[in-house]
Amino acid sequence: MTRIPVLDRDDMDAEQQAVHDRIVANNARVGFGPAIGYAYSAGVWQIHNMSSAHLLDCSLTNAQVRIVSLLTVRHWKAAYPWSAQAKTALKAGLDPAVIEAINDGTEPPFGDAADAAVYAAARELLATGTLSDDGFKAAEKTLGYQRVVEVVGAIGHFCTTAMMANVVGVTPAADAPSHLKA
Repeated sequence: MTRIPVLDRDDMDAEQQAVHDRIVANNARVGFGPAIGYAYSAGVWQIHNMSSAHLLDCSLTNAQVRIVSLLTVRHWKAAYPWSAQAKTALKAGLDPAVIEAINDGTEPPFGDAADAAVYAAARELLATGTLSDDGFKAAEKTLGYQRVVEVVGAIGHFCTTAMMANVVGVTPAADAPSHLKA
């Protein structure tokens, strides 16, 4: 049971219904997870889904987006998005050992320098709210400006996801491939 009830389409205003209908037409992500909360604000819902769409086709690889997502939802102790993002990360080809290392709070075994740079930048940003001069230089050297900016944007996106899931009170499925460790 969630803390915020699922909003039925018939109970939505015209703006909410329009966003709902666009989402259903694109990917049918309504009525579960953080979307339960988004449905109560058409503007937030629309912007969040536009951000999701951008992350599917940005300068970061899908695996790199998932690295950022896992770090971010773990930071906010968001169990539902953790399980959902772990499943998506596996589909994106992220090594299960990387997923579980992030879950354990230990350094993942990256075989790719760019993946390691995304991890390092996101970890520092989440811990401090910025990049130190050395952290910025390392990220800029390996990732370039555009991907550094995409890492910041992805963190913002998944902060919203994590906080909404926590506020709504959604819980992961028992059969999820990974559960957030305390």
